[in-house]
Amino acid sequence: MKIIFITRNLKATDFFKTALEKVGFSVVGNSLIEFSKIEFISIPDCDWLFFYSKNAVSFFLQQLDLTSIQSKKIATIGHSTAEFIINNYNLKVDFIGTGEPLQTAKAFVKIAANQTILFPRAATSKQSIQKQLGNTIIQKDLIVYQNQPKTNFEIIKADILVFTSPMNVQTYFGKTNLKEGQKVIAIGNTTANELLKLGIKNIIIANEPSKKGLIKAILSMKY
Repeated sequence: MKIIFITRNLKATDFFKTALEKVGFSVVGNSLIEFSKIEFISIPDCDWLFFYSKNAVSFFLQQLDLTSIQSKKIATIGHSTAEFIINNYNLKVDFIGTGEPLQTAKAFVKIAANQTILFPRAATSKQSIQKQLGNTIIQKDLIVYQNQPKTNFEIIKADILVFTSPMNVQTYFGKTNLKEGQKVIAIGNTTANELLKLGIKNIIIANEPSKKGLIKAILSMKY
């Protein structure tokens, strides 16, 4: 039985886990990052809220009365973050990106040019959308959480390594090396670039940065 390790915490009922276990894989999930809230008192005036991740959503909205943002439009980098907002907060999402920064920025600027966009984000965010948009919008920044590498975690013997962020890549390979025969999957280009910096080649990149995209990438492998 092939063992998959993914750098994301998984519940027993998680679709990624159950779908792959049905076809004979063993799946272990463990995020290699710790998260903590950064408090803020108020938010700047803006037209849009743009979210990079579920964590940004959680750490931002838990500090607000939701009625205070009813007049704001909401944008997300991809579908999983949008679904999280809709399912957990019953808020409308007005723009959903593809998950890839360049494509998302090009589409977003068509509807948000010259408007004021607030980016609730992690302290260590790469600000990928903000850098692409430049001065085509009025940018406002709000750091709402800290993400730091874990220092104490177990390295399991896995046949397939699935990385979901650059920091998870840095943390994992700060403790161990790629073993012979291990295959590596990246959720997107930013994560893949971090792997390439470490000299890791033959990376499979998911065709979309989602659980479905990762599953397709795994099932496309030949042994």
